[in-house]
Amino acid sequence: MKKWCVIIFISLASIHNVIGSISINDTLSTYSSVDEGVQKAKKLIELSEEIRAMDPQKAAEYGLEAIRISKEITNSELQQMAEFTAGFAFYIQNDFEKALHHLDNSLEISRNIENKPGEAASLNRIGNTFQLMGEYGKALDYYNMAMTINKELEDDQEIARTLTNLGSVYRLHGNYELAINQHLKALGIYEGLKNNEGIAWSALNIARLFKMMKNYPKSLDYVNQSLEIYQNIEDKQDLSIGVTLCLKEFASIYYEMGNLNFAVVYGERVLERNRRTNNMLGVANSLSTLGKIYFDVKNYDQSEQYLIQAKNLKDSLNDNTENAAILRYLGKIHLNRGETLKAKNYFNNSLDFAKNQNLKQEIKEAYLDLSKLYENTHNSDQALRYYKKYIALKDSLNNQKINELALQYEFDKEQRKREFEEMQKDIRQEAKLQREKIFKWAFASGFLLMLVLAFVIFNSYQRKKKTNILLTKQKNEIAEQKDEIEAQRDFVTKQRDQIAHQNTIITDSIEYAKRIQSALFPQKKFLDRVLGEYFIYMKPKNIVSGDFYWVAEKGNKLIITVSDCTGHGVPGAFMSMLGIAFLNEIVNKNKILKAGKILDQLRENIIDSLHQEYGVKGSKDGMDMALCILDKKTLEMQFAGAYNSAFVIRGNEFNELKADKMPIGIHAIKVDKPFSNQEFKLEKQDMLYLFSDGYADQFGGEKGMKFKQSAFKELLSQIAGLSVTEQQEKIASKMLEWQGDFSQLDDMMIMGIRI
Repeated sequence: MKKWCVIIFISLASIHNVIGSISINDTLSTYSSVDEGVQKAKKLIELSEEIRAMDPQKAAEYGLEAIRISKEITNSELQQMAEFTAGFAFYIQNDFEKALHHLDNSLEISRNIENKPGEAASLNRIGNTFQLMGEYGKALDYYNMAMTINKELEDDQEIARTLTNLGSVYRLHGNYELAINQHLKALGIYEGLKNNEGIAWSALNIARLFKMMKNYPKSLDYVNQSLEIYQNIEDKQDLSIGVTLCLKEFASIYYEMGNLNFAVVYGERVLERNRRTNNMLGVANSLSTLGKIYFDVKNYDQSEQYLIQAKNLKDSLNDNTENAAILRYLGKIHLNRGETLKAKNYFNNSLDFAKNQNLKQEIKEAYLDLSKLYENTHNSDQALRYYKKYIALKDSLNNQKINELALQYEFDKEQRKREFEEMQKDIRQEAKLQREKIFKWAFASGFLLMLVLAFVIFNSYQRKKKTNILLTKQKNEIAEQKDEIEAQRDFVTKQRDQIAHQNTIITDSIEYAKRIQSALFPQKKFLDRVLGEYFIYMKPKNIVSGDFYWVAEKGNKLIITVSDCTGHGVPGAFMSMLGIAFLNEIVNKNKILKAGKILDQLRENIIDSLHQEYGVKGSKDGMDMALCILDKKTLEMQFAGAYNSAFVIRGNEFNELKADKMPIGIHAIKVDKPFSNQEFKLEKQDMLYLFSDGYADQFGGEKGMKFKQSAFKELLSQIAGLSVTEQQEKIASKMLEWQGDFSQLDDMMIMGIRI
């Protein structure tokens, strides 16, 4: 398992500030109450997680102190977290004995308090520890137990993590078909979760499998896919380990391809990056890789120097990975020098280690090297025996299904999509059959009722024949009932017509209200003159909208706003007209030209006009708003927002002007804080976007989820370079595709302006 995926890197300066300002002996080890003890322990756990990557020893100290406090206050939940944190810190230091001690404690407590996520996390980390110790069988056992729990919890993130762990062990065991299956499943889950780091790590693992199968072009494709994501992560988060791992894989692939010059260049780059970040495990692995490369360029002295440094450093770190390969290459060096006794000892040690850890690739290579050794010493029987073992194991590992599985992956994605569409069709068909079934039962029930009625009538008729008087009476009763039924029918018909008429009147009134509301909006000629290139995407939930836009010109300044009023339909439209009226008064009459002050005054007007009071149950009507004031000469822009932010996209640069988290209107608690007035320097060709939350909050897609703000930002980033007309079309078509058969949730409005 790639432990670096879970390590959170922070800057050295931040770590020194944290460590320097907080000492276990004074501030965090003493407490006067149970509640204070809980807070102290939580803070220690938090600090341990923050500094674990750069100072694992200090992280372990914090974890141990958190364990002590949690035991004193008898808090099992906190103790479980502290034990896990301490175990993780010792794991980073490769102090596996202490790591397993604390992780076992975390596992036991998790089971006692029935903390399933904690139990799964402990099992996974114990599996990681055994894997680094080279005890792959135990690692598999713990990973499989973690997988069982994660499936019960339906935790896709942890399922993908465990699949990756399983795949890495199966790869080492030479079970490539099973390994590729695990990694492809993990990749599919990470893509569904849009977890870029998980996608990159899965792609890197798949690249390693293709490399082992000698499919180097496919391996390079997956490494490039992984590197692109990791470079983006390094640029944004200053996390370098992913890029380093990709460069290391490039070195390994080019080495196996025979392009030794490229292999040396990439290998030296990886060594330098690992030394710069003080990643000693990475340094050891880089030394090992370079030792193998220099062996192939026949620089045996340099190769031996690197391999011995790698072996010594790995021994000091309790790192058993690659031991079999390092020993075998040292044997190859001595064999090339004619030192067969030393070579034989190294080969046998390598073979014993590989067999003990079930490393089939290394077992195979050790067989081949021993065969060459005995051939050089003219021991043909032993040479043939080991060569036969080499061939047998090579054939068993030559699994060609990996390429088919990779090609099938894209097909499987489309297949899953079609299966989902078929499932939707089946659901609709099932609903149709259910309706038909209900209709049939209703028809059968009606028919049965008619039979019963006919039987009753027949009996009545028989009785009526006995007496004309009774027959006449019953005929009169039937006639009266008929008249009553006809009267009721006429009454119902009249009511239906009256309701239809009233509905027409209401609809006509709302359509008229729409014309009034549209008249209050800035007119197109005015907008074309003052805004130039722009678009307005407006999609009301009902006929009239609670979202509105408003633009005013005062000298060289443009005041532009997009607002989202409480509710939608007629109530929202009333609020929008109230907002437009107040904005006209504030800007045109009171001549307020500060963005923050406009929102302050608008909030005051709304509260006064709706008679809202703090602490009194009642109406919480109001509006969310993004308001900009643009100086047309200097391109200086003021911004103020009530919950609604604004975006400015400049080429590939995405800027978000964040709004204050309070509405224009009454708030849950009294807020005297004024709206902040932000300033931003625009440039020509910038795209300015103002919007309500209706677009991002719309449900849709295959899973019926919200579109979400992150997807909205990504959409705008993709289309910002297009013309404003094309942008509006893309926004509309994307929502039409996303929404599908789902009902519209809220009014939608997006205004885009090219500066």
